[in-house]
Amino acid sequence: MGVLKEYHHMGIGKALFEELKNAAIRGGYSFLQVKTVQMGKYDDYDATNRFYLSLGFKEFEVFPTLWDEWNPCQVYVIALK
Repeated sequence: MGVLKEYHHMGIGKALFEELKNAAIRGGYSFLQVKTVQMGKYDDYDATNRFYLSLGFKEFEVFPTLWDEWNPCQVYVIALK
């Protein structure tokens, strides 16, 4: 799931996340997980990382070569309440 760049900073991503979170809670899930490129590699992905952190996601683990050595995979998780 994603939001086109021209629609960033309009609350759309946060609204989509809230809908997903509520559906996951209703579905009985305890956690959500997202994967992106680790912070510090590319500006666009740094913005993505900051977005996930702003939603309350926490850094869980990095897989340095899951995708390839130039794109280390950062895993974030959030507990659902």
